[in-house]
Amino acid sequence: MSVRTPPSTIEAPPGYWQREASHYPKPLTPLGGSFLLTSINQSFRKVFEEVGLPLEGLEFREIGGYVYQRLKPLGVGDAAPRKLPPNFVLWLVLRLHPAYRSRAARCKRTVLNRTDREYVERWHNEWRPQISRDIARLRDTDTAAMTDDQLADHVDELWRWAQFCIDVHFFLTIASFPLLNLTFFCRDHLGHDDRQVLLLLAGLSSTSSEPAMALATLADRIRADDELTTVLLHAEASSVPALLGERSRDLSAAFNDYVYRYGCRALRYELIEPCLSERPELLAGLLQDELRQSSDLKGEQERLAAARAEAQAAVLAALPGEELRKEFSTMLQEAQRAYPVREDNEFYTVSVPLALTRFAALEAGARLAGRGPLETSDDVFFLRIDELSDALRTKNERYRTLARDRREQFVGVHSFDPPATYGVEPPQPPLDIFPAETRRVMEGLIYATEKVFEPELSNRREAAGAREIKGIAAGTGSYSGPARVIMGEEQFDRLQPGDVLVCPITSPVWSILFSKVGALVTDSGGVLSHPAIIAREYGIPAVVATGNATQIIPDGANVIVNGDSGIVQVVS
Repeated sequence: MSVRTPPSTIEAPPGYWQREASHYPKPLTPLGGSFLLTSINQSFRKVFEEVGLPLEGLEFREIGGYVYQRLKPLGVGDAAPRKLPPNFVLWLVLRLHPAYRSRAARCKRTVLNRTDREYVERWHNEWRPQISRDIARLRDTDTAAMTDDQLADHVDELWRWAQFCIDVHFFLTIASFPLLNLTFFCRDHLGHDDRQVLLLLAGLSSTSSEPAMALATLADRIRADDELTTVLLHAEASSVPALLGERSRDLSAAFNDYVYRYGCRALRYELIEPCLSERPELLAGLLQDELRQSSDLKGEQERLAAARAEAQAAVLAALPGEELRKEFSTMLQEAQRAYPVREDNEFYTVSVPLALTRFAALEAGARLAGRGPLETSDDVFFLRIDELSDALRTKNERYRTLARDRREQFVGVHSFDPPATYGVEPPQPPLDIFPAETRRVMEGLIYATEKVFEPELSNRREAAGAREIKGIAAGTGSYSGPARVIMGEEQFDRLQPGDVLVCPITSPVWSILFSKVGALVTDSGGVLSHPAIIAREYGIPAVVATGNATQIIPDGANVIVNGDSGIVQVVS
């Protein structure tokens, strides 16, 4: 756990670090940081070794309370050299040094054996079924009936299981290679940009729209009862579950099943934030919105299917020659099989493990505050994950002071705007010095990193009072409406149908809100970030990687969001 200090006294670790705001717009608690970052760093090291990349890993670290990232070269210390040897020396090192030769051989096997396709199929046939069974077992575990030692064992089991799930999550980054192959093919042969390629895939990530589709189905069932519909529409959202219970056993059971099925999800990459199932009033409010006006998601899915077919036909017509058309068709089929896995796996491998760990932490916090070393139950989030199980077993009083001090430090880090980078950016070796297969995989890694995180654009700053904000075009079309600046999950109830959602970033679980928004604007993220993918699934205009739109756009201001140009205009 890094010590959180005022910015004037922060000592950044050696090396060059870029702020990672696309997944972590806020500081992480000690529990969330130890749970996530430890696993992520371990997983990336495993993935890079498995694939054969000449890099140790994509490393994440908290600096001053905020999350930063860097690519760490293989066999190089923390402080990367500021000057590279001549290219011919690097060329020789890559081919003669045993560590690099071993990695190059692995990378060649990865490319020739099409490990990307293997992992896509393993997800569908092995990993997802296994994790689904684990979720069913762990979700129904009665933690309240456990002794303190049993609960500590349960926390340790969740920690080990979550590490496995996160390993799977990052091994599936290899499954994005078919998308990269399609992107490079369309770029090289047709000059297509990312948005043109993504038209070939929009509407296929059904996991993003599944919760909203299920809610629409429930709303249709309720509409069959005019009287019940009227009662629900005139009730406070918090009263909707009770009213359903009073008036319809079947519909009440359907709502509860919906909460059970889709509510075991973390709303953010953190453990201190309530999960979706802890906010039934939010789900009830979304149900009321759906009753007022149907979102017509089925119609949107049909439109996206037609757009995919049209884009595919246009590419086939533009390609000169039957061989190229066959190559494109094969690449498209593979990309369409792989593309949905990114959103699909996140629910199973990240959101649910976070939610289940939070539920265990809540039980532990209640016990440790009631008869143990913590002052309040929420202090549990200021212990590391390993300390949590130890506190349950030992009741060591040192955790009282430790948690209190960390809470005070955590509050303090919210008072400053963290810098975009620390350190000096090191020179990068040219890609053409690498063996052919390594070069291809490195190109894919660089492309994917940029398109998911867009760290440079996401960390820029527009001047206060700007009337035009530039970002990355991520969802087609244009929309004009009132901006609703939502800084976190606790503000979801402020969002009204037709609002433009302006936020730092969204996790995949936020997709449940997208059926009611008119457009999306985010501070961070690229065209392959979760908010961009979800926006395309819902067919709403989106602009991402604006840097600081949440600070520039006044809440309630009328804005025009152009998802084709990537420009947001503040009208009034």
